[in-house]
Amino acid sequence: MDNKTIADFQNNNNFNIELVIQTYNPYIYTIVKNYISNKEDIEEVLSDVFMVIWKNYQKVDKNIKIKPYLVGITKNLIKKKYRSIYIYHTIENIEYYENELTNSIDINTLVEENEKSKIISETLDNMKEKEKEIFIKFYYKSEKIKEISKELNISEGKVKVILHRLRKSVRKKLKERGYSYGK
Repeated sequence: MDNKTIADFQNNNNFNIELVIQTYNPYIYTIVKNYISNKEDIEEVLSDVFMVIWKNYQKVDKNIKIKPYLVGITKNLIKKKYRSIYIYHTIENIEYYENELTNSIDINTLVEENEKSKIISETLDNMKEKEKEIFIKFYYKSEKIKEISKELNISEGKVKVILHRLRKSVRKKLKERGYSYGK
């Protein structure tokens, strides 16, 4: 897993966007290509991803992991692109949009993932603050157990136990609502 942070791409307070593009362009391209089939749209979203990070790098915590941050930007821009396609083609040609959407994304999967996210969010709201912090650091910020342990001044074993218990809780909530989770 990639552990580079925003700070790793800074030198003398300058952000090296060329190095970010060189390092992550193939990865981000693959993500975009999985959702968008039109080559021009892929290139547009791809360039927008790197433009967003370049414009906003000063506003973001320098210790944030860059790879998940780029993935988040990418997903948001893909959604934005589909909205613009929808608006344009609803007016011009609804059949194009329907074909484009059904060829690229399984609507049922999107709805299911959205519902799962809501359930996980509700479960997070009911966690103790320290548990919530550990869960977010591990699953959303991609921090390693060792890093979390050191930062929160608790043993790695305790972090593992807490994560195990939280996964079990999330799994139970998802199962109660008719969804599966991992194993």
